[in-house]
Amino acid sequence: MISAFVRCAIKSLDCCTAVVLVLLLELFVAHASLPAQVRQPSSAIQIVNEMVQAETAAWKGRQHFEYRKEERSNSTKGHLWTELVVETSDGPMQRLISEDGKPLSMSQERAEDKRIDYLANHPREFRRENRRRKEDESRMPDLLKEIPQIFLFKIVSAEGDYTRIAFQPNPSFQEKSYQDRVVHAMSGVLLIHMTDMRLSRLDVHLDHRVEFVFGLLGEVSDKTHFSLARAEVSPGLWKTTKVHVHFDGTILLLKNISRDVDSSQYDFKVIAHNLTVAQAAALVRLKNF
Repeated sequence: MISAFVRCAIKSLDCCTAVVLVLLLELFVAHASLPAQVRQPSSAIQIVNEMVQAETAAWKGRQHFEYRKEERSNSTKGHLWTELVVETSDGPMQRLISEDGKPLSMSQERAEDKRIDYLANHPREFRRENRRRKEDESRMPDLLKEIPQIFLFKIVSAEGDYTRIAFQPNPSFQEKSYQDRVVHAMSGVLLIHMTDMRLSRLDVHLDHRVEFVFGLLGEVSDKTHFSLARAEVSPGLWKTTKVHVHFDGTILLLKNISRDVDSSQYDFKVIAHNLTVAQAAALVRLKNF
């Protein structure tokens, strides 16, 4: 999962729209064939099921937005990037507008103009760049439906319009792959908006280190954790507003696969759902929506 999660977080934060499913992408869950699960408290599982239904419906009818994004990650080489983003059915069109709080240099501006012009004139290349993200996204509705089966849930507290629910791995889950071992180490908390039945916050951590073949093939550190926040940015429309990821691990004893992402998005504005790549490119060229 984390590979897909980090990739989506870097390319488009709203790849996490149906947030919990992020937990279940490639590294963490390759499949979800479970035996009969342990009986769960009906109140907690009912809330999670209703949230899953609401998120699935919202995912299918999601609206496109333009917004600003700030990110510091491996992809930005530790710099703080501020970008303008315009969503399309083919993926997000992004334009870098500042680095570490400073406007781009003339050479950086020209490079961005050249990159965006190329994508506008070569929409197939734009779609190719976003193909893997779209493949991940296409799996999300099905992954959402699997969430109530994979974890056990317990209501922790009620806070006004929100209910906080803790989750931990279902002990009935039978490990069939290395990915499954990571699932068994995951715990976290969901914050659900009870009126809209939408996921507002997710916090996840690994309870212990996960080794593959005694660590010879690799391991995922117990320092791995991630969180994200979501908010209603327009009546009835929720978007991911913050993502934090720290993934720490190794492959074959030597190769470090650490990933860090801190990202936020804001200033959302609803846009047409049928923008072409060229139209999205024209919007980001305006620089100040």
